[in-house]
Amino acid sequence: MTSIRSFWRHPPAQISGIGAITAGVLLLSLSDALVKLNNGALSLGQVLTVRSAVAVLCLGAVLRLCSRAGRGRGVNGWVWLRSFCLALMWGCYYAGLPGLPFSIAAACYYTAPMWMALLSSTLLGTRIGARGGLAILLGLAGVLTILRPGMDDVSPLVGLPLLAGFLYALAAVITQGRCRDVPAIAMALNLNLVLVLAGFGLLAALSWLGGHDDAGFLLSVWPKLAASGWALLIGLGVLLAVITALVASAYQSAPAPVIGLFDNGYLVFALLWSGAIFGARPGPVDIVGIALIGGGALLASIASTNSHPGRMEAA
Repeated sequence: MTSIRSFWRHPPAQISGIGAITAGVLLLSLSDALVKLNNGALSLGQVLTVRSAVAVLCLGAVLRLCSRAGRGRGVNGWVWLRSFCLALMWGCYYAGLPGLPFSIAAACYYTAPMWMALLSSTLLGTRIGARGGLAILLGLAGVLTILRPGMDDVSPLVGLPLLAGFLYALAAVITQGRCRDVPAIAMALNLNLVLVLAGFGLLAALSWLGGHDDAGFLLSVWPKLAASGWALLIGLGVLLAVITALVASAYQSAPAPVIGLFDNGYLVFALLWSGAIFGARPGPVDIVGIALIGGGALLASIASTNSHPGRMEAA
């Protein structure tokens, strides 16, 4: 618990970092909720392409204005692999949103800390320990509680946010093990460049396969956008740039394990948006499952704090 105790020794920087990550996950959960709310008028290709292009412009301007952001090691192959994992993560998560309650999708996605514990042990030689093992079991119990195996109404789409959580964890482990010296904003810019390329690739593939503009969020090529649709995508792009800046600031201001504890606030905010925007309140069993996953994520973060006092820029 060394990193957590250090919070009290250096409160200004720690509080600044915690405030930044809390604001970041609040805005990220709102952004994801807006994507789900408007998925009937948008396509996944549009979201990936336009939103990330706007974020690239914003982040590029920041890099140009802030000379310090360009210091450190340059972008390498591991950064590209990290960006590829995160691009797949976003694609999987957004592909599952139209067919799942937002709170359930978020809960399955936030199995990521449990995946991190497993991958860190496998790839980085990190000792999981009793807390890490218990965290994994809690997360698994939470997923099984939400899915309720044997029920006929379980959607196979839950596999998409679960896969997204795994990809997020893999990207975090790559960041921790191979990308620690790369400036956070440079990694964010690289990620958004990959997302733009992924969006163009998806649009090209759908066009080549003879896709239509009324095939739903995942398979539509380019549904006609009204002025409000363009404004939404541009706003989401600016929001993504702000989120990236907040997350980068958070991980630079405080130890990553401490920040990671508050990263799990996404699950709480997702519950709030689920009720406020969609009017969908999870049932008692779903709440139990979400609480188990949240508890597992929290315990996994605490276990990581004890094992790794270093940095991890996972977003």
